[in-house]
Amino acid sequence: MAKARKLQNPVPSTAEALAAGKESYREHCESCHGERGDGKGDKADELSVAPGDFTDARVMRRYADGELYWQITYGRRPMPEFASKLSEEKRWQLVDYIRTFASQHAH
Repeated sequence: MAKARKLQNPVPSTAEALAAGKESYREHCESCHGERGDGKGDKADELSVAPGDFTDARVMRRYADGELYWQITYGRRPMPEFASKLSEEKRWQLVDYIRTFASQHAH
């Protein structure tokens, strides 16, 4: 994970990147992580481990972009890997989009 922490996000958080990230999120993440990123998606109750809550700014600050990218890429049970489903760019766009949930809830 130390190596993942050092990965730099090559995708700037532009309106285009966020829109693409939102589209990928809706398709691949929302059913578990929820429409608001709060970990309360339709399938959340069926999982052995609760999905991450992206709205908790304190928790999200602990994760570097590279760590989020690594988790999306390789998964972590029960979450599947997305390396085979999403391009590298789409995974980085997801990181950018996921960051927006915590910023909406920051005080």
